[in-house]
This record gives sequence, structure tokens and C-alpha cells, in this order.
Amino acid sequence: MRAAPSGRRACLLRAPLGLLLCVAACGDKGKAGSTDASMEIDATVVRADARVESKAEELSRLARLYAPVFYQDSDNRDYHADYVVAVDYDGDFVGNNNWDNLEALGVDRKGVIYYAGIETETHWFLYYLAFHPRDWDISCQPIPLGPDLCHENDMEGAMVMVEKDQAGSTRFLLMATEAHNNLDIFTNDSGISALGSSHFHDTAVTFEDSTHPELYIESKGHGICALYYTSTLYCRHDLSSMPPVFGGDDGLVYRVADVGEEPESGNDRDVGYELRLLDDDLWSRREDVCNEACLFDGLGDYEGISLGMSFNGDDHGTDKANPPWGWDDPSDGDVYRGDFFFRPALAVTTWLTLPRPVSQVYLYNPYLP
Repeated sequence: MRAAPSGRRACLLRAPLGLLLCVAACGDKGKAGSTDASMEIDATVVRADARVESKAEELSRLARLYAPVFYQDSDNRDYHADYVVAVDYDGDFVGNNNWDNLEALGVDRKGVIYYAGIETETHWFLYYLAFHPRDWDISCQPIPLGPDLCHENDMEGAMVMVEKDQAGSTRFLLMATEAHNNLDIFTNDSGISALGSSHFHDTAVTFEDSTHPELYIESKGHGICALYYTSTLYCRHDLSSMPPVFGGDDGLVYRVADVGEEPESGNDRDVGYELRLLDDDLWSRREDVCNEACLFDGLGDYEGISLGMSFNGDDHGTDKANPPWGWDDPSDGDVYRGDFFFRPALAVTTWLTLPRPVSQVYLYNPYLP
């Protein structure tokens, strides 16, 4: 197993029992006194350089700048099912063969995270999406009087909202994570409060190298939360150490890299993932909808946009996993299916009271007509 990289920044963590300060050494371990200065949460302001960027270049730069570190718990009963991979890891864009192909020879298990971005006059909304071919459990048999605990395909993720200013700077504001149809909201800004969401939490967001939010992905069900959030329903893990301990003491830590890597085992703490634009693999195929050899099923409509609302799947239930435009938290008030992806400024202003205006005038939103 590769050694974890050096150069970790200091982080300020609000833990359940109080405010904890952790400062990690960086640089070459053999050099005395080579440490980073401590840094308060949310203090980082990132300035764009002076050159003129295309919108695609700007999005790519910001997506990499704020790309999360994913602490993926793993279970040795099916390590491969907890690897984060591309939707075409098996060489095709067919959804309903993904469960069976996971153990096939020659499939590509290198790390991939999909990204997308939407810009308003005041903010960027950056989406990071993790795909697994299987949402699984120790036994996939239905529980008494309940549903099957497994299903084919699984996509969950996070949205990172960053603030802009007139000087071209950006600053982390909040993030929303998706776990089993729940959109949980985390921020370190004390001026933000809940308005129309029951999933607003006081768990702090922590960062690696000052701009990369740290996220936890549970094994098997793959719900995503802030690294130091735990609940009895999902993302349950031991917070007694920093970073938190993986269940069974095995897990994967994925970091953004130029090239995605396949984990060396189910317990690899330094795995690179490729950032891949959502538009290329998924959004461009949004109308590839059928119940045979297609990527999506369940044709739906969002304000005149026709697209597949679910991944095509037939193992352990039918079409039970959704792309981000199909996500909907049933307890988040007047935010409906599709709003979180297509109109994120509407979603956050419905959920939250924010200290500064959030424009709903979109400067870049390639997903709306």
C-alpha cells in the first residue's frame, strides 16, 4: 500500500463534544520545523489568475480546486463493489449489465468522479458524483414486509457552493451531500440557518490542503456525508479519532489526480481519481432510455426537457438508482425532483436563510434550454 501523501494542511474541526484544533505536519518528514501554519475553516479565498479563461476552462479549474477527498469505507465481503468507477467501467454504456459485469475479466476499476458546474451572478455550484455498479448488503434478500436491500447501479454525491466576488475570488460557502434520497447540508458559516430543510446540520466541513472538502462514503449503500457526520440511518462510523476510523479498519481514500488509479486492495489510503465531465458520459446520453440495452430508463420531463430519470437496472429491483437530475429529498419543502440539479440557486434559497444575496440569474447552465 502506498504511503499517504505529505503536505496536509491544518484544519479546525467542530466535533460533537466541542471545538477541536488539529494541526498536521507537512513537507518532508525528515526536515525539522517543516509545518504549515494553522488555518481557520472557511478562511481560504482563492483568486483567479489574470488570464482570460473560457467557461469550460474556468469550470475545470474550479472543479479541481474544490475536488473533495473521499473516505470510502469498504467491506471485505465484496471489495470491488465499494470501488468508485466510471459508468462504462465494463466497456459499454448499458445500465442493466453492471451488476453482473463487476467481476468480469478486464473491466476498468480505476477511480472516476463525475463533475458538473452551474454559475450564477454570485456563486458557482460544483457537483461531484460517485458511481458504483452495485448498491449491496450482506444479504440481498428482502427484509420481512420490506424492500430488497440491494439494487443495480448507485450514484450519490455532493454539491459544493462557492461564493464569487468582483475581484475574481472564490470562497467555500456550503455543501449538500446525497445519501439515500436525503440531501444533507453542511456549512461553517454561522450566518446560514435552516429555512425549509430538515437536514441542516451543525457538523463542520473539514478540508485537506485548504480547499478540498473531506467526505465519507459508507460501504455497501454508499451514502455520502461530511467526514465528521454520523447518524443511525446512514454514514454511521466511529468519530473517536482524526480522521475517523473505517469500520473493520479497512477503507479507501480517493484524491483527485491527473489519472485515475485502481486501488491496490480494499484497504488503500492513497488512490487517485480522475475528474470526468458529466456532460460527456451521462448528460450526452440523457435520452438513451429503454428497458433493454440502454443506460437510462424511466423517461421523465423537467420543464420541457425529456430525459431518463433512473439508471436502467434489473438486478434486485427495477431502475432504483438515479442520476443527479433525478434526485429528490421528500422532506425538503418546495424543492422538487430536478430542482437541485437544474436550479440550485432556487434550491438553496428555499432550504436556507443566507447572510448574502444569492442570484438566480444563471451565467452558465448548459442543462437548461
